[in-house]
This record gives sequence, structure tokens and C-alpha cells, in this order.
Amino acid sequence: MIELFKLRGKKIWVAGSTGMVGSAVVRELSKEECLIIAPNRKELDLLDQLSVNQFLKITKPDIIVIAAATVGGILANSTRPAEFIYENITIAGNIIHGAHINEINRLLFLGSACIYPREAEQPMTEEALLQGRLEPTNEWYAIAKISGIKMCQAYKMQYGRDYISAQPNNLYGTHDNFDVNSGHVIPALMQRAHLAKVNCEDELSVWGTGSVLREFLHVDDCARALIHLLKFYNDDIPINIGTGEEITIKELAIKVCDIVGFKGKLIFDDNKPDGSPRKLLNSDRIKNLGWKSSIKLEEGLKETYEWYKINTMH
Repeated sequence: MIELFKLRGKKIWVAGSTGMVGSAVVRELSKEECLIIAPNRKELDLLDQLSVNQFLKITKPDIIVIAAATVGGILANSTRPAEFIYENITIAGNIIHGAHINEINRLLFLGSACIYPREAEQPMTEEALLQGRLEPTNEWYAIAKISGIKMCQAYKMQYGRDYISAQPNNLYGTHDNFDVNSGHVIPALMQRAHLAKVNCEDELSVWGTGSVLREFLHVDDCARALIHLLKFYNDDIPINIGTGEEITIKELAIKVCDIVGFKGKLIFDDNKPDGSPRKLLNSDRIKNLGWKSSIKLEEGLKETYEWYKINTMH
């Protein structure tokens, strides 16, 4: 396969480099012979358009990866909709427009599988985008991500920019947010199972019925996919990244409890929202480009728990 874009010798800005995805992208890019720029939030406020423009004018990266986002699970999405829509649209707009006016021709925007309609046919193909109503529990975040994807398409269409987008399914791994209120399902469940074990509790409550199906992708697999796309992909279709394997939340909870060592009973709280009934991506496009996931869920969960014990417990 012909490499469309060389990374060797290039200056690459990873926006959101301290987050779960951004830090994984930085680790993966460090294997390439390129110069990585990775300012943290204190050094650069991505919500400030003037600061972003100034930063791009001074540093002049050749390539940008937008892994920065305001993220969270169902609870965070439901209670902070204004933050989720404003901050994510602003980050995307500031960086994509800033890249264009500073003549930066190569950019990758990270979307999310929640861009697809709630009732989309499974597995979800890229063509399902905007073909139905979004899942209400995360529509604010989804709309912001769709805006970023559409901006990449618009700047490609109007100005010929090589801006691409990709959407992974539910991510997990090292550097995740393990907060029980704002974290996604795996880290929040892991933290709660660990605390239940430490406190010798008899039972653990899990949000929802446990029957919904989810596909989980390790963040290191995602990072490898993004680097692969930077080299080999340049179409305007936002491309899916997934494993092709799914699991019910109940099965996931049992796996997490086994790994953590919590022996109590699981209680499923069906008064709490489930979210979409099923979220499986069709990842044929990226597989046809020569990428596939390599980290099995159980292996990834074990590694994530080991990282959690070392890095988040005080």
C-alpha cells in the first residue's frame, strides 16, 4: 500500500496530549522519526481562538491531531449539556479554522461512535451519519463531534485541505478518567468495583439493565489506527475504528469484577438510563487499509486495572 503522507521529519501537534487518546497518540508517534508538539492546558487554552491562532502562527506544525475534547459518561452528558456542546464545538472550530488560515494542510479530527443515530442499522457504517435521531443521553456531545467532522469536509471541499476524521467506538485504557460520576463505563465501573472490594461490600449497583451491547476499543489500538490513517487515508468520509466484537454491560461488569477481585453480588438499576440498545461499528474501511485491532478486551482490562492501581490510588 502506498504511503500518501510521510511522518518522518514532520512537526506534529497533538491537541489534547495529556488526555487518554492524546497521550496514546504521543506514545505511538514517538516510534516515528517526527517532532511532537504537545502543550498542556496551562500552556495553551484551546477555547481561546486568539491563543490558538498565535500558537499555530509561531509553531507552524505540518500536521495536527485533534484528540482534545470535553468527555464523560451518561451522567456527565446528561447534567452538563451546555459544556459538552459549547466546548467541543469551540475546540474543533478554533483548531480547524486556525489550521486553515495558517496554511497547515494535514489534520485529523477525532470523532466518536455516538455521532450515529440511536436506531442505526448494526453494525453501523459510515453512511449512517445523519440518517436518524441521535441517542438523547449524549446528543449534545454527538452534535459537537458531527460539527467537527463537517468542518473537515467543508475545508476539504472549499479549500482542498487534507483534513480527515475518524470515530472510534467506546475507548478505555491507561490515562482514563476513573471518576465514578464523570467517567465512562469501564473506568467508572472499575473504580466502583475496587472501592466495593476494599470496603468489603456485599453488592455493587450498575446503571441500567445490563442488557445493552457495546464494543470496546483499547486506546493503544486507537492510537495505532490514527497514525495509520495519517499515513494512508485522505477521503472526506469520516472513518470508523472498532474491533468488530461486542459484549453486554452485564458480561462486562462480571469481567471487571473478576479482574478487580470483587466477590459480591451485582445489582442492575433499571431506573437509570441504558443509552443506545446497541453500538457496533462496521470497520471494513479501515481494515481494507491494512489496520486491525490487536488487544483483546480481557488483556486490556487487566492492563488498565494495573495502571489504575499504580497511578490513581493514594
